[in-house]
Amino acid sequence: MAEVFVPLNRFQSVISTLTGEEDEVYVVPSGVSTIVLSAQITNRGEQTEKVNILIKSNNELAVPNFTGVNATGSFTSASALLELNKNFIITETLAYTTFQNNLLEDPLTLDLNTYRSYTDKNLSAVIYDIQNNTTLRTTKAANSYYDKNGTFGSGSTGLIPFSEYSSSLNAITYANELAKQVVKNESVTGSASITRLYQNSVTQSIDTNYTTSGSLLSGSLFLINQLYTVIEENIQNPVRVAQAPLEFIKNNEVPKQDALSPVVAGKLVLEDGYSLIVSGSNNLTVILSILESANE
Repeated sequence: MAEVFVPLNRFQSVISTLTGEEDEVYVVPSGVSTIVLSAQITNRGEQTEKVNILIKSNNELAVPNFTGVNATGSFTSASALLELNKNFIITETLAYTTFQNNLLEDPLTLDLNTYRSYTDKNLSAVIYDIQNNTTLRTTKAANSYYDKNGTFGSGSTGLIPFSEYSSSLNAITYANELAKQVVKNESVTGSASITRLYQNSVTQSIDTNYTTSGSLLSGSLFLINQLYTVIEENIQNPVRVAQAPLEFIKNNEVPKQDALSPVVAGKLVLEDGYSLIVSGSNNLTVILSILESANE
């Protein structure tokens, strides 16, 4: 199939009469970014009309799925033990991630600063949420793997690239195993899933002043595992929902036989796939002057 030719720059006008419903008056073509140079809403009627304009991204965002997650209490001792061992868990997770990467036939060039940031962010979220009976910070941690358009590995600064998809999942899984063993106040190598350490520069801290036993221990272990699993599943099997449209103007009045210009010259930029949704009376006509530029 021949590729669609997109001019480097193309000026055009869009004219659309509204229907009284939500009308999609303009969609940014594939491979293009658009600058709205001007927009005019003209009222041909004999009474004042109201108009609404929405900007729709047409993106689907990954939404962390907390179904079945029971944040049923404040696990203070477990939270304190994780905080005490934060540097150990982060350092050990980075060492494990590096070791696993070096086993690959063609090892990737991992940015360990990025992995450190994510491991810290995830662990800090779990520490806060299990202490405060919430899921707010785990939600933010899970969402941080995606750019604003809901894309994993988009190449944006600070995000893990798609080529490191498996490495990112392995790091989350291993940090989860470390965290669950740490809150037992026992050596992590006592776990069936952790038979050795991958670094010796930072050691685990065991503090018997923090008591984790019985239902408090089982509850904290269950919740830690649930929260880390939410982060992992949000990468591996994301639940996606349409991104809510942005309300550009709401119920703005257009006097009879007059016009409204809601865009200051060239101040509205729309990305590839974005659209303008306008609703109002069929007495209203939308006139857009736009500049389309091909994306590099």
